[in-house]
Amino acid sequence: MKRMSIGDRAVTIVNYIFCFIAACITAYPLIYVFSMSISDPTAVISNSIKLFPKGFSLAAYKMIFGSGDIWRSYYNTIIYTVGGTAISVTLTLLAAYPLSRKQFFLRKPLSIFFLISMFFTGTLVPMYLLINQLGLYNTRWAIILPTGAAAYYIVMARTFLSTIPESLYESAKIDGANEFTILRRIFIPLSMPIMAVLILYYAVQQWNSYFNAMVYLPNKSLQPLQLYLMKVLINNEGTGAAGNAGMSLSMVSLQLKYVVIVVALIPILCVYPYLQKYFTKGMMIGAVKE
Repeated sequence: MKRMSIGDRAVTIVNYIFCFIAACITAYPLIYVFSMSISDPTAVISNSIKLFPKGFSLAAYKMIFGSGDIWRSYYNTIIYTVGGTAISVTLTLLAAYPLSRKQFFLRKPLSIFFLISMFFTGTLVPMYLLINQLGLYNTRWAIILPTGAAAYYIVMARTFLSTIPESLYESAKIDGANEFTILRRIFIPLSMPIMAVLILYYAVQQWNSYFNAMVYLPNKSLQPLQLYLMKVLINNEGTGAAGNAGMSLSMVSLQLKYVVIVVALIPILCVYPYLQKYFTKGMMIGAVKE
């Protein structure tokens, strides 16, 4: 193994220092928010917490989880995230596959159409009227269908599919395979990295969405987690759990903000590490071509 020169060692040490600083900067807000969420409310109000928790109290968590509404909101969000992501990834791949084929005669005009739609999107009023006329208002489909496929992700998937060797496509055509068989048997198995990236992007988008639900879902039983947490945060909607813990609502109202952040972040933080390597690949898609 080749020994590192003094200059290389210096560069490596500097890189490690920068990485350590970046890791500390990234981790500090997460640790701080979690510490604020479980600390004693008096310490939170006095702003005496710098990093690690002081005291221990779950009053704000009891306020959030003490109502059955949050579990219904979690259930709704899981439906929107899983169902919406599955539909979005399917539609994105179905749109990207023909655009990646040079033989497709509408490849160029459709690519231009998708690129234009990235800069000129539909406004709120036409979208609201369309959803209302289609009978989707106040239904789960009003959240799932409008985000069915994004032009940016279609272009990204098309770029990845274009890197798959043309010889595989030609060999399958010679063997008599149709387009759907080629997509299902060849392209999809080779497209796991881009599929993981799309799943991550669409899932995070659906998980964090609240504005569409605020506009299209007046029925509380259909509203997602983010909208429920926003209402709790703004209106201090909760149960009597804080009172049962011997603590007034005013004492935990500030701490409630940090609890809301933790509740919203935990599922994403649990899933992201498993998809992180594919996320990195997705950022590099199209950067290198053979």
